Amino acid sequence: MNIPEKVRIGSVDYDVQLTKENLVCKNQESYGWIDYNYHLIKINEALQDKQGLEQTFLHEMLHGIIRERNLNVENEELIVEEIALGLHQVIRDNPKIFKDKEE
Repeated sequence: MNIPEKVRIGSVDYDVQLTKENLVCKNQESYGWIDYNYHLIKINEALQDKQGLEQTFLHEMLHGIIRERNLNVENEELIVEEIALGLHQVIRDNPKIFKDKEE
């Protein structure tokens, strides 16, 4: 799986940045975060390997989907984390289903 430099969530284009800077969210070190105002996803590449980066990207993207679809999700962090991990597994186990037959 490749982490893109940009991703569109709903009608909004988000820049995706891999960084070595310390990311803090709610006074806690984070693997990544999404900024809805500046349309930015940052992922700390110093704390995790390639698979971790992929999982974090999916995690932040799911937060963006919830926000863009105006969903009210109880236990959002738990739900997002579990779906991100499950989706990452499906993508890794079935990479061909996300490619056109012509590729």
